[in-house]
Amino acid sequence: MQKDQHNTNDAVMKTVSQKLLYSGTESEITEHAAALIIFEAYRAIQDHGRFSLVLSGGKSPKLLYRQLAQGVAMETLERYAFQIPRNDNAENKDTRAFMPWNKTWLFWGDERSVPVGHPDCNYRLVREELLSQVTISEKHIFRMPAELNDGEVAAKVYEETIRTFFSEDGSLPPKHYPVFDLIILGLGEDGHTASLFADNAFALQKTEKWVIAVNEPLANPPGKRLTLTMPVINHARNVLFFTRDKAKATLAKKIFFEEEQKVPASLVKPVNGKTFWFTVQL
Repeated sequence: MQKDQHNTNDAVMKTVSQKLLYSGTESEITEHAAALIIFEAYRAIQDHGRFSLVLSGGKSPKLLYRQLAQGVAMETLERYAFQIPRNDNAENKDTRAFMPWNKTWLFWGDERSVPVGHPDCNYRLVREELLSQVTISEKHIFRMPAELNDGEVAAKVYEETIRTFFSEDGSLPPKHYPVFDLIILGLGEDGHTASLFADNAFALQKTEKWVIAVNEPLANPPGKRLTLTMPVINHARNVLFFTRDKAKATLAKKIFFEEEQKVPASLVKPVNGKTFWFTVQL
């Protein structure tokens, strides 16, 4: 992707190594991020036959999930030089591009330890904003069982779910990490991402596990959660930060240019992947 392919009169894109920072209006970043996800989905399918997508909770991705459900105009993908097979959208006369849901598998990056129907449940958010609007097999949806009373058991169950997905016989060596095609992350005002907080050095330094249970009394809302660990995030092919908050956009810019290196989100540095930041323009 070249810089001149992404700039518009109202949007700004900056690239540094394997990182990209895109800022624009709320509608621009939502449409662009959705277009990128659709493009990466088709690229993953062409490369290895399926697309593994990790979803984020919180308020920021609501519009992004709605956009994915509605699809993106083909001219939008063309504007950003994202090429996908047009015949897959023949029934829509090639006017809009949609996610290849039949070859997409969904996971979660973190979850609050609340019942599935609770307002703070990340799965509920995705179910209402995205899953209720598209056709995807329940067998392709792997939510975190964070409602289990024992968080350690819940974490182990989800890690085994991931392990089985990436290795049919479940024998992937413990020190090998799964490689998700794309992970969507949010950004907290304090710089946390997923449910990895600055005050929990134990969680941030965890390397032997893929999923852990944490208790964050200072989080919003406070309480117990499940989260992917940092090594799992950093082994993804693509990591996409998405935020619609101007205060968070300021923090995102500082992290992007490495002016802020003490918050958890600054530790997201994919080993062999790319990082995309989508924020509103300041």
